[in-house]
Amino acid sequence: MQFARKRRRQPFINIISLIDILVVLLIFYIATTVFKRSEPKLNIVVPPSTTAKATNDTVPSTIYVTADSKVYFDDTPVDPDQLAQLLKNKVASNPKFKVAMKSDQNAPFKIIVKIMDAANQAHISNLSTYMDNKAQGASNP
Repeated sequence: MQFARKRRRQPFINIISLIDILVVLLIFYIATTVFKRSEPKLNIVVPPSTTAKATNDTVPSTIYVTADSKVYFDDTPVDPDQLAQLLKNKVASNPKFKVAMKSDQNAPFKIIVKIMDAANQAHISNLSTYMDNKAQGASNP
């Protein structure tokens, strides 16, 4: 007696669902690598050194500009027209003198330009600037 042989089916892999899964994984990997921090948070204990020298970096002085056009050098009020001479004196007494400018978001641009000009006249090329809602002495709380 002869039995009928069943045709052997070819293996079939549904490629469409595999592509969908790969696309989802690709999007997941892209999203996680974009938001990953560049520096890991590691607890590193540095051994003490007997020959290392401490750096003498000076903390920069800060020029504050308020919304009502008042200018303060650290804690003292300063006339913007006299600021250039004050900065020249500071640079003459300390060649490593650093200064930063912190201004209110509503500070007039005219005053900010005057301060930048004063820094250029004193040969200060790296004036750090940043804006704040509450610069020192600002009239609005």
